[in-house]
Amino acid sequence: MPRLAGLAVLILAALAPAAFACPLEKAVYTPLDADDDWGAEAGVANAWEITHVHPAPADADRPWIIRLAENRQKLAADFAVADPPGFSAVHVYMLVPPGGARKGFDAAKAPSASLYYFGDNLKRVDPRPDDGAPAAPPLMQLPGLSKAFWDWKRDGRRFVPPDGLWKVTACRD
Repeated sequence: MPRLAGLAVLILAALAPAAFACPLEKAVYTPLDADDDWGAEAGVANAWEITHVHPAPADADRPWIIRLAENRQKLAADFAVADPPGFSAVHVYMLVPPGGARKGFDAAKAPSASLYYFGDNLKRVDPRPDDGAPAAPPLMQLPGLSKAFWDWKRDGRRFVPPDGLWKVTACRD
């Protein structure tokens, strides 16, 4: 029984939120389970991160752009938030594919996913753009995005992000 208690402490420590407050637009999220990275070659660890970029005022209907990057390969994809947080399901859809805009890119066929934010108690929370600079929730999830990339990408599948939870691990200046 003591081994189970120790295991529970390790699991809770892994899920614990970052020990600092960080505005959403400065937060850096990294995957909790990098082993679920379908885009990595055997024995290679990709360097995934998600950040939020505030769009220009002309894009007021999109509170944020989410940038999903794999830094080892220097690849990134930008996603628009289709529905403002707080209105049922928040959905993201691709604006710019990995490696930059390409001729023939069809956003309607590109990967998309639901977006969920969680507090340290694993209850859903929604940062609100009208709160000025909302604090970054400790955890986020884009369920199904990995499979969407796997099904969409046909040129070696170098950009297939891990599924699961993403945790705030840094706060940029």
